[in-house]
Amino acid sequence: MLVRLHDVAFPLLVAAADWCSVDREPTYGFLLKDQEALQIQGGEGAGSSVSVAYVHPRSPAASAGLRLADQLISVNERTVRGIRAEEVSQWIRRMTIARIQPLQLEVARERSRQIVHLWAVSACQFSVQLLESNQINGIADGKHVGVTTGAMRFVRSDDELAWLLAHEIAHNLLNHSQNVRLRAMLNAFLGATTGASPEASVPSERRSLEAQADYVGAFIMARAGYDVQAIKQFWRRMESLRSKKNTSEMDVSHPTTDERLASFEITLKEIQEKRDRGETLQPVLDNTQ
Repeated sequence: MLVRLHDVAFPLLVAAADWCSVDREPTYGFLLKDQEALQIQGGEGAGSSVSVAYVHPRSPAASAGLRLADQLISVNERTVRGIRAEEVSQWIRRMTIARIQPLQLEVARERSRQIVHLWAVSACQFSVQLLESNQINGIADGKHVGVTTGAMRFVRSDDELAWLLAHEIAHNLLNHSQNVRLRAMLNAFLGATTGASPEASVPSERRSLEAQADYVGAFIMARAGYDVQAIKQFWRRMESLRSKKNTSEMDVSHPTTDERLASFEITLKEIQEKRDRGETLQPVLDNTQ
């Protein structure tokens, strides 16, 4: 599940990079891990080593020929022997931020040496996490994006999973978690000083934020090359599931399925018209109000 989650998330984080003014950095699309070193030509081996734990199939790393389980020998001719994977990852991050390009990795593969050169692409710097829960849900807190194991089992395609992720990425791009915290603090202050009910505007505000994330999320999904029609399929199945359960809390704080589907039709028409005119898929932020 975690590999699939990262596979689907990477193109979305790259597609949304133009809108991550602060939380954006260059990336290559691979992860490292610690492991025992293998014997390679030249007599090196034994002890701890750093190897490739993950390579996204649509990343610069994959295009350069980096493979899962490749064992790192050096980074830009600097040996990594005896260095932990976390520290090597920090080296690479600092070099990349300093625009030291391309990144040169020497790796051991099938008892031979290979050299690969990688050029970074920009992506939103949001940590993508798998959450152990039977609920069908996603979360965003401004820095992280999470999807539950229940949601992973519910989605029928990578396009549907992309929608869940794109919606939560949009929440982060629009600073919704910060806005909600500030509003909660203000409501608490007003309640303490004036006696007004602090909860009166919360449901309508939450519904507005969800609608905004739906709109921007659809553009992120389209820019990443996923099928935006999957959005409608996802919500029709969610509505079928909701009707069998008590979901009054979500119904109050989220737009109804009918409202969402009607808004999606307008958004998908806007996306298609921009494509037909050869325009960049850029959301009109006034439409998120």
